[in-house]
Amino acid sequence: MAHWVSLRWIGHASLLAPLLAGCSDERIVFREPVNPPPDANSGFLGYFTATDKQTTCGNCHIGHQRAWLNTAHADAYATLAGSGSAQTFCYSCHTVSNKGNATASPAGWEAVADTAYHDVQCESCHGPGNTHVQEPDAPASAGNPPLAHVGVLGDSATQARSCADCHSGTHHPFVDEWAQSAHARSLEEEPGVFVADNPSCASCHEGKAALAAWGVTSNYAERGLTGSENFLGMTCAVCHDPHGSAKKADGTPLAGQLRFPIDVPDANQNLCMKCHQRRSEPDATAARGPHSPQGPMLLGDAGYKPAGFDPDVQAVASTHGSERNPRLCAGCHVNSYTVTDQATGAFQARSVGHLFLPIPCLGPNGVPTTDKTCAYTASARTWGACTSAGCHGDATTAAAAFTLSRQRMDDLTREIWDDINADDVVDDADGGYLADVVAIPPAEFLATDGRVSPAEGARFNVRMLRIVHGGDGSSGVHNPFLAEALLRANIEELKATYPGLPALRARVQEIMNGPLGAVTKRPLSRPLISRPITAR
Repeated sequence: MAHWVSLRWIGHASLLAPLLAGCSDERIVFREPVNPPPDANSGFLGYFTATDKQTTCGNCHIGHQRAWLNTAHADAYATLAGSGSAQTFCYSCHTVSNKGNATASPAGWEAVADTAYHDVQCESCHGPGNTHVQEPDAPASAGNPPLAHVGVLGDSATQARSCADCHSGTHHPFVDEWAQSAHARSLEEEPGVFVADNPSCASCHEGKAALAAWGVTSNYAERGLTGSENFLGMTCAVCHDPHGSAKKADGTPLAGQLRFPIDVPDANQNLCMKCHQRRSEPDATAARGPHSPQGPMLLGDAGYKPAGFDPDVQAVASTHGSERNPRLCAGCHVNSYTVTDQATGAFQARSVGHLFLPIPCLGPNGVPTTDKTCAYTASARTWGACTSAGCHGDATTAAAAFTLSRQRMDDLTREIWDDINADDVVDDADGGYLADVVAIPPAEFLATDGRVSPAEGARFNVRMLRIVHGGDGSSGVHNPFLAEALLRANIEELKATYPGLPALRARVQEIMNGPLGAVTKRPLSRPLISRPITAR
């Protein structure tokens, strides 16, 4: 009888030869590593052997094949077929088809419903591979080798929708939500603040530069494109590894095919914090304010720390960066919600959290929106991120805690510096201690003296905790105990350093005299902070 051996095992032929030498009735027939494509017109190859999910591409790209097997894409067809709600039009997103690549007309499964096209395989993103396998070493040209696109919604030169072809719409509105978020804005769309060719900005404000900064060497369609017209935002493939090869420390794949973990309290390893941690402490050689300090703030290590700073470490550690919120940034900013029409109760849709808003406003149908002007009430917003872990019992409790914390931050920051003319410069048109030029002379804000004065440190903390460009942006909610501890320490240091400052307003004095924080402290067995909080 004949043994059919795939060419992917040809390397083992020399090992088999001695064993087969004495077998007169056996012969080896090497099988070509490529089957004729079921849909010959499109050139989609699909599975080499569908029974063991061996893709044709994987016969050569062994590492990618192995990693892909651990992804949900590898079981997409069976997941749909077993759902009990599969409809004919669903299968094009659960198979190899013209979805996700630059193929314009129905192809693959949409043309020939063959088992070779089951699941979301390599060609779903890369496009048909038949031309490539016929002449792998051919000079680079359109479609050879077939390169996937990391751009979505027409960001790329060929208008390939990539992930957006399937991960959009009512069923999976990932890209729809993302497109409304700040992550969708590319570098040239930032409002006159960033320089297009400045690597220090581009690595967090342009998709290709972010991938390069993170050491991603995979090739893709947009990689060689230059010029601002080809800038990308933080598209899906920036945060999610399409090949699913990123792993945890124990070797198991990361959930959601993420490139970095989201549950690690390390600002250099956490996916969100790799960008949201740029300048969380003042610079003694410049007057620059904070810039994306959210990660260190959450972990309890941001801001200017006055001399002798000694906060309630247990309180600081037991807030949103604690074990009660193991997903850290994503625990509040990436949550799924099933929403119902508040008026009729009939309409339902799923929000997948890619607006990246922790407590988004609700639209007419109860669907989260990008509006940031609605009231902070239990009914106007969704508070699911706050109540899901049991930290806040219900929406009313969560809204009350947020409102109280925000009010305390407002009282403390305005006492230190009230930027009345909103020019982000301390001057005599402002209010608060820092505007008292008699007690705190302008020389205390001199950026060239090689030190951070108490006045400069207080200004940094106010800029970080008020809603201004580059600051924390949460009114201290990322870590209300640390935020309040910093501001209270700033006030004490200012009064001790600069005699003549007036007495505090009554309600600020009440905060200074009372317990730290606006919400109940909870016991904690494992604080998630990166390093102990120490005085500067």
